[in-house]
Amino acid sequence: MHRSTRLAGVCLVVATLLTLAGCSSSLRKNYVRDKAANHVYRQELAQLWPHVQEVLRGHGYSWKEMPGRYVLETEWLDSGGGSLGPGTASRFLVQGIVLTGGGTALRVMRGDRVTQSIGVGYVDKEIKTDEDYAQAVHDSQASGVLPTRQNYFRDLEIELEILRRSDPEAAARFDADALAAHP
Repeated sequence: MHRSTRLAGVCLVVATLLTLAGCSSSLRKNYVRDKAANHVYRQELAQLWPHVQEVLRGHGYSWKEMPGRYVLETEWLDSGGGSLGPGTASRFLVQGIVLTGGGTALRVMRGDRVTQSIGVGYVDKEIKTDEDYAQAVHDSQASGVLPTRQNYFRDLEIELEILRRSDPEAAARFDADALAAHP
């Protein structure tokens, strides 16, 4: 009896430590993302922009941009789905901002969309030929797409990735501060 109580106590301590370690890890990630969201770069936008393009290219995106304006919009990139399930795609809008107090900032907005193809094919009449089938499909509105659902939000993960490439010293400082704040 005493042995099983001791084992239960050890299991409880181990489970508690693992839970706390997971919480600390999440808190550190959130801390670093929040710091990246408010980071003011010392570099000019012309120096940062190649890092923006490198990160987006690494994720498989192509884009259109306004030369000299530091605004970039990617094409929609399919990220999954198929004929039986919903199709998903995403895109990014990146804006470089020159701050009046000095320095620059980047804002990355991500758009996600979900579409669902539908098909209905209830036909009341007998189909004997290909022409009958084609007419039945045409008459029944046999396929289509449900209304698209789109969500837009600021993507701090991509902003953090750009920060790590363009200002590794600041990123390392944020990581150290996060570790100190959430050991």
